[in-house]
Amino acid sequence: MTFRSCRAPLLTLAAASLLAGCTASTIKSTWRDETDTAGTPRKIVVFVAVKDENLRKMAENRVVQSLPSYMTPTAGHQLDLDPQLEVDAVRERLIKGGFDAALVSRLVSVDKSQTVVPAQTQFMGNPFFWNLGPRYRSFYTYYPYAYTTPAHTVENTRVVVETLLYRLPKGRPVWTAVSESLNPQSSLQVVEELIKLIGKKLQDEGLLPPG
Repeated sequence: MTFRSCRAPLLTLAAASLLAGCTASTIKSTWRDETDTAGTPRKIVVFVAVKDENLRKMAENRVVQSLPSYMTPTAGHQLDLDPQLEVDAVRERLIKGGFDAALVSRLVSVDKSQTVVPAQTQFMGNPFFWNLGPRYRSFYTYYPYAYTTPAHTVENTRVVVETLLYRLPKGRPVWTAVSESLNPQSSLQVVEELIKLIGKKLQDEGLLPPG
């Protein structure tokens, strides 16, 4: 079998493999308080609510690094706030720190599902004979173009994250977004993709300075 005769099936299989392994993060919904006119925050604190402490610190640090330095962005873990603190105690600490906004991201869910792809036989003929169909071919010319993909199971992972921007010291929410990441290869990949997506949305809303 020549390279030309097997090229199309190989390219198709390669494309299918790439699509199965790629990650797609999208923003599914957003909300904006149209009465909010405060503009870009001057000093912002970033919180990422996940159980894994190392992931939390990494994510907060990456968000802080992505923000302009003149906003004095601060990672929430650097404030050493106990999650069990009373509301008044948290408010006092944030007011004392001079923060006028808080960006909070929380992991909503990680859903896993499996899809069974049945065995498939496909025909990929020479374009010159496409209108004639395989019945006009001999076995020896048809064989290289016929192949069967075995049945297999594809496991999908769906990560949902909610991000909110609050005005401080009142703690009023002015913007929210729900994002979805499909089949991420790592937590870092989700963080990096959402930094770009959420950052761009906040810039479009005038809640972050242009990049």
